[in-house]
Amino acid sequence: MSESALRQLAQWASALTLEQVPRRVRDAAVNQVLSTLGAVFSGWSSDLGAPLAQAFPSPGDGPSTIIPSGVRAPASHAAMLMASWSMVLDFDDVMLGGHTGHSSVLVPLALAEGRTGEELLLAQIVANEVAARINMVCAVGSTRGQMATHLHLLAAAAARAKLEGLSAEQFSQALAFALSYPAQALFPSFLGSDAKVMCAGWPVRMGMEAVDAVRAGLAAQENLLDDPRGFFAINARVPVRDFLGGLGERWHTETNSYKIYPVCGYLCSALDATLALVREENVSADDALSVEVSGSVFTVGMDAHSAPYLDGARSRIATLTFSTPFVIASAILAREFTPAQLKRSWIEEPRVWGLASRVRSVHDVALTVEALQADIPIGAALRRVGPLQAAGFAWHLAGQAFGRAGRIRRLRETLRLVRALAASAGETGAMEFQLSTKPLGARVAIRVRDGRLLTRAVSIPRGFAGNPENARALMREKFLRCAGAVIGEGRAEEVVVKVETLEWLTAGGVADLLASLRFGGR
Repeated sequence: MSESALRQLAQWASALTLEQVPRRVRDAAVNQVLSTLGAVFSGWSSDLGAPLAQAFPSPGDGPSTIIPSGVRAPASHAAMLMASWSMVLDFDDVMLGGHTGHSSVLVPLALAEGRTGEELLLAQIVANEVAARINMVCAVGSTRGQMATHLHLLAAAAARAKLEGLSAEQFSQALAFALSYPAQALFPSFLGSDAKVMCAGWPVRMGMEAVDAVRAGLAAQENLLDDPRGFFAINARVPVRDFLGGLGERWHTETNSYKIYPVCGYLCSALDATLALVREENVSADDALSVEVSGSVFTVGMDAHSAPYLDGARSRIATLTFSTPFVIASAILAREFTPAQLKRSWIEEPRVWGLASRVRSVHDVALTVEALQADIPIGAALRRVGPLQAAGFAWHLAGQAFGRAGRIRRLRETLRLVRALAASAGETGAMEFQLSTKPLGARVAIRVRDGRLLTRAVSIPRGFAGNPENARALMREKFLRCAGAVIGEGRAEEVVVKVETLEWLTAGGVADLLASLRFGGR
């Protein structure tokens, strides 16, 4: 009997050393640490930060330090709470394969006591590579993005298994145990409630505790990926198993895109374009008679899914980070979009909603084709399936964005999308991600009072894969802005230096890093 897919991944992961990881991949992992820590601090400082700490107090002293509160806790609890804070404002990063940072970065930090920086960075990279690969096999399916909560079951188990030196057999058992009961995220919870903040936290806890189960001698069904009724069969319309290969050759970690706004990634191009217009043309909220945001099916679909839960000034943060009218109106009014625009005092500002009523989101099929034919977010998978399978997925995607009846009413757009994806399908050559891009483009048109129509188009958002702007500089700035107000600007700058030299930190240096990240001093 051939080895299971999980065993093959575990054998590679358990044997990997940091020396075998290319420098460019390690650099990308450092960017991910800065990005994820920025998200943690922004969530802790948000209106939901204190309620989360109150809802989930530490059950007792433990070996972990919760960042940034400094409270001691069991490792699984610390990772769960930090992952929840990192999710609050949607201020994360996403690679080809999913939003791994909530688990791949934060589980090693929760287990950092007595570890070197090299161990932490290696565990993070292993977690990224294992979880992203399995998730990409299911990309041509019904669950993607942050709603693919199974990603954190895998990444949390993988990070802990690597840190604790589990054998290949134990490693694969831990992955299997963690993935045995993958949850299904629900749109009302994810888009319309504060429960969205737990979509990584709860799976992180379960994934970490799967290692305890394996250490105690409990056994899982190791073939659960490949079983005819197993994970791939249930979660993928067409499993693209090619993604399981390329271990040590293709690195998902280096495909990461980093957000510089606390918002859904599908809105980042629109924000880049809007802010460029209002700053360069000096547009005020009173000037803007109407705003039209043209985007891909991802942006339009996001709006369609979140709209039922939009409730004006009473809207939940989870809904607002996915709302084109709120986000674009806020950006025009504030001339920025930062965590301050997701505070209740801003959300209740009547001028925001007055302007939001003049913002319209429309579909641009050319932007959709461009997004789906690039590697990221799912083009690399769509090109590996057959033409009929790609066409079927395009039909399904149009139904999600426009509604079942809507795709008939907009048949010309739908058929153009179907034909484009079918034509690019059937690829069989080697995959290479080093130059992958994420063109989630948008075009913004603002009609102003003097009669002008101001337009700006952005193809690849700042910080996203394929944008030439320096990702490290952006992530330094992100972390400093989010953490500086909590631990002080000087200490935040010290943390950046420590994170940038993470792989060379001794266990004592890691302890000093954790102390520097605590609110209220070292």
